[in-house]
This record gives sequence, C-alpha cells and structure tokens, in this order.
Amino acid sequence: MNRAISTVADVTIFLLFVGAAAAAVVHGVALEPPDETNPAAEETELLASTTASVEYALAVSGEPPLWVTNATARHGRTAHGTLAELLGEAAMSNATVDGVRLSTAGRAFERAVGNETSARLRERGQRHAVRVRWEPYRGAPVNATMRVGQRPPPSVDVHAATVTVPSPVATVSEDASEAAADDGYEGVATVVAGAVVAGLFPPEQAQLALDSDYPSNRLMATRYHRMAALTGADEPAVDNTSAADLNANLSAALASTVESDMRGRFDSPEAAAASVRVGTLSITVRTWSP
Repeated sequence: MNRAISTVADVTIFLLFVGAAAAAVVHGVALEPPDETNPAAEETELLASTTASVEYALAVSGEPPLWVTNATARHGRTAHGTLAELLGEAAMSNATVDGVRLSTAGRAFERAVGNETSARLRERGQRHAVRVRWEPYRGAPVNATMRVGQRPPPSVDVHAATVTVPSPVATVSEDASEAAADDGYEGVATVVAGAVVAGLFPPEQAQLALDSDYPSNRLMATRYHRMAALTGADEPAVDNTSAADLNANLSAALASTVESDMRGRFDSPEAAAASVRVGTLSITVRTWSP
C-alpha cells in the first residue's frame, strides 16, 4: 500500500503531516546546522535526513464483519518517511487525554518506528535516548509522547539537542492571542480546542474514513466514541452525523476542559495564549558514551 492510500485509510495513525514536516526538517527551516562538537546534534540531523520504511498491523477491536474474508491482510500497512516524520507520527498515534490513550490501534506502528530509530542510531556508536513531545500548551490535558531508548545513567556526561517539527495540528498562536484580548480564557480555550480536534480528526479524512470499508470505518467510529468519553462530550451518533458536526460536539466539550485548566494554570488569558504551541512537536535526542 502506498503512502497516499495509507494516509486516508489510517487517519487514526496520523500519517498526515509528512509533506509539511519534510519541507521543514529536510530543508532546514526547523533544524539548525549540526554542531560538530555535539554528537546529539549530529543525530538530530540523522533523524531529519534519513528515510525508512516500517511495516506494521493495525490493532482493530472486535470481530471483523462477516463479509471480510481476510482481516489480517486488511490490517497490514507500510509507512515511509524520514525518521523524524515517523517519530512524530508515532507520538501522535499515542495521543492521550488526561493520561489515557485516545487509540490503541497504532501500538505496532509505534514499536516499529522505535525499533527502526534505535537501529539507525546505534550505528553511530553512542547510547541514545529520544523523546518526542506534542503539547498544545504548557501542561495541557491533551498531549502526545514517544520515547525511544533508555534514560541515561545519572553518572555519565550527556549531550542533548532538540529539533522542532510541524505537528498535524494547525498553528493558531495568533488566533489565540486575539481571542485572549476579545474573549479571555474562554476565547483562548475555544481556539485551542477547535485546532486540536481538527488535527486529531481532520474533517475530510475523518468523513472519508467513516464512509469507507472495514477497518477504517470502525477505527474512526471507535476514535470518536473514545474522544467523547474522555472529554465528557455527548455520545456521538457516528452513523448519521457528519464529521464536521461530530467535531463541533468534541470541540465544545474539550473547550470547557481547556478553559478550566487554563484558569487554574495561567495568571491571565494573555499568558495562556502565549503558551500555545499546538502546531509544533519537539524531538529531543540525548547521547552518551557506552
């Protein structure tokens, strides 16, 4: 299966932002020239420039429909991209709400990406630890993390470097600032929640998945039900409601949660807006000698 097809079929795995990430990472928008004295900086360059393919199988709950004769084959996928892109996708596959995973469908994808990353970094001869993090704002209840390798021992000298790449969520920092001035915490929360839901459930792709065959339709329906349960939204009627309306339901519920969290976390709506980073994802590499 080529990457364009898997992007549609596996929207739950977030093979969505590869084009933007590739431009930013490979063309140097987000990655500074490596510091030759810092092994970790060299390894961030490797992650940004080295391509890989990983094979995995989607984890789909329940029994397949009776008309499906080979469910195992339908679950198999191949993903291709730079290691940085794949790490970002794997992190988003592991998105959580209040620490609870939104979906478990991509566990095999995450393992495959982690194994491939470790194998490539081991070739450099250094021990390594990689942490990928997406956080819509500091301390947000919705976030995503991917870790590869072991934490460094406390007694060793550690080099570290970080690269920032685009997330599948639109950048809304300017909108958040305007909303803070116009509508306070509620306005900022509404902007953030809308962007997060649109990123986690891109309307066109989500609708296409809901209208398609097994397993995409089941994965997307399960994802909507799970997000509704985690945010306290109304139970979604996925069979007869458009993705746009489903997203509106989720956005309203998430906005309420985000507003309450921001009021307790930031001294002002402006401070909350300044912390918004929904459009970026950080990859930090730490290295040390064996």
